[in-house]
Amino acid sequence: MTASAPQNAYVLHRRPYRETSLLVELFSERDGRVGVVARGGRKPRKGGPVLEPFRPLEVAWTGRGELRNLAGAEAAGPAAALRGEALYLGLYLNELLVRLCPRFDPYPRVFGVYEHALAALAGGERDVPLRRLERCLVEDLGVAPDWERCAGCGAPVEAAERYAWEAERGLLCGSCSPAESAFPGRAVRFLAGAEGDPAPEDRRRARDLMRAVLGPYLGPRPLESRALLQSLRRKGGRS
Repeated sequence: MTASAPQNAYVLHRRPYRETSLLVELFSERDGRVGVVARGGRKPRKGGPVLEPFRPLEVAWTGRGELRNLAGAEAAGPAAALRGEALYLGLYLNELLVRLCPRFDPYPRVFGVYEHALAALAGGERDVPLRRLERCLVEDLGVAPDWERCAGCGAPVEAAERYAWEAERGLLCGSCSPAESAFPGRAVRFLAGAEGDPAPEDRRRARDLMRAVLGPYLGPRPLESRALLQSLRRKGGRS
């Protein structure tokens, strides 16, 4: 059977399959999320393992079903050096892509933002690459709110105002929602890309707002990477 044309990809998740193989979730540049069987993928390989998270790959596969057969995988560069908290944040991004991206739907813009996020995490950044990837993902999935205007009256989001979030309607100013206006305009503008360096509290509120946006699509099952990160932070004395 003819293999697909080679393309860039990353491993999002892998697990053992039978005696020597792996089941691998790939995130590819042209075809989005693809599940493959890597036959013999658990056998020792000269030069070390290739099918590991955060390493850029060039891959090809065969087959037509929901699960393809990996025909080739070569390293296209070194793996992003994610350690400590950065490692768990990278796993969080991988889990988001597995949970939210349907198989075989291409998301080339998300792929590019994901690559930049890994490099930024390896370079010591934290909030900005996560929020950029989340924002790009909800936009390309077609579920993003309007970050720039109140969904009720259409007034522009102002940095000095506060806003409420209603899943059925979106962002609402204090005049349009009886709910608590929990999110500062600066946090909303950070998510919109208009605030480059907000205060720590605004960063936390931006994180909480994005969790509220993503929650209905992630469903009730907790994110494993988030639990691991919280455990790491508790051990280190952080909230």
